[in-house]
Amino acid sequence: MPAKRKAVSPSTGISSKKLPEWITDHFKESLKSHELLMQITDISARGISVFRGMPKIVKVLADVEGNSDHPDSMKKLDRAQKEAELASTEVEKDFPVLHGLAVVALWSWMEHFVKGFVALWLAHRRDALNVPAVQKLRVRLGEYLQLQKAEQAQFLVELLEQELASSLKRGVTRFESLLQPFGLSFQLPDGCRETLFELQQIRNAIAHRNGRADRRLCSDCPWLKLKINQPVLVSRMMLHAYSEAAGAFLLAFLYRVGDVYSVDLRPTEHEAPTPSFKRTPDGAA
Repeated sequence: MPAKRKAVSPSTGISSKKLPEWITDHFKESLKSHELLMQITDISARGISVFRGMPKIVKVLADVEGNSDHPDSMKKLDRAQKEAELASTEVEKDFPVLHGLAVVALWSWMEHFVKGFVALWLAHRRDALNVPAVQKLRVRLGEYLQLQKAEQAQFLVELLEQELASSLKRGVTRFESLLQPFGLSFQLPDGCRETLFELQQIRNAIAHRNGRADRRLCSDCPWLKLKINQPVLVSRMMLHAYSEAAGAFLLAFLYRVGDVYSVDLRPTEHEAPTPSFKRTPDGAA
């Protein structure tokens, strides 16, 4: 008789029957932050769209009140027109500024998610301190002992990141290098690795190159068909592809953590298809 699967929450896909609470809490909080980021981005896009009609509203109200020629009313109308022009440009280009900011936030979310988990792993599992990579760390004892337990774990993660040069690695390798020492490596769905690599390169261009493509980005992501010094425009489709890939990373990682605790969280084939990420002409999606 096949073993019964553990109950999984339909809203989060996270089992709480055998996974420690500190694990489920971290995944739930991270998922909530991810969803909030995407929701705020979508709401902001709709809000920006509304600004296109503001000049007409401002003018009608001024006419109704009979003060359309008043300096204050003219100033309000001028400001509304400028904001409407900016909003129209954003809408026509598919909100590149808004989506660019979301890309930077999304990659930061992934960094916080993985580093935060490793810190919790170190804080809650004694065997984590015995792995060779941690044993080799050079710790300033005086500085370390002055920290709280949670801070000590974060301190070790920062040292481990420096020792492994994780921040210099590209794509998901940046996260895998932190997880591998603890036996937490896992497989990603087809195309997910490539999509997250693109996310990182686009994020770097926005955060460090004023949103313009350089030779490295053009070479690393030729499918984007960018030219050197060309503005990097992130479409809604690209952002949502990055978001889906980040979510797939979280889910695949959750499955691996479940394996460690002998909790099989994977759905059966008829419950959910294996996600895949196919590239579109404007980028990953």
